[in-house]
Amino acid sequence: MTSYLTIDAGVAFKLIAPHPKQATYIDQFSRWQQAGYQLCAPTLWAYEITSTFTKMVHFGEMSAENGYQGIQLAYRLGVQLFAPDADQALNAFAWTTRLQRAAAYDSFYLALAEQLDCDLWTADKRLVNAVNQPWVKLI
Repeated sequence: MTSYLTIDAGVAFKLIAPHPKQATYIDQFSRWQQAGYQLCAPTLWAYEITSTFTKMVHFGEMSAENGYQGIQLAYRLGVQLFAPDADQALNAFAWTTRLQRAAAYDSFYLALAEQLDCDLWTADKRLVNAVNQPWVKLI
């Protein structure tokens, strides 16, 4: 039986892009690997990771070459992507309304983690605080 662990695009980005706390993310990733977790995310992850690197390049915070390499590295993390079905979309809708948000992006991560009965790891402290569930964890 596969032990899943959902990560959002922010976690993947912070694993790859240099920043002062990158070692913390790398250490956590190593623990996940050692524990045998299969990382997963909704297909939205692919769009978000690409957009994040594209924005960094657009605003001059990273070279185009580094952005290209960052996207390649993100895919080497081995994140299994799940396409949403009607149940997941409805659960994302429920999370979005429960959290009183206008956009459902974060809610698709929540819905997938619930569907797979696994933890969701994020770099978004506001999301963790808003959801206030023990299975939603902040790195």
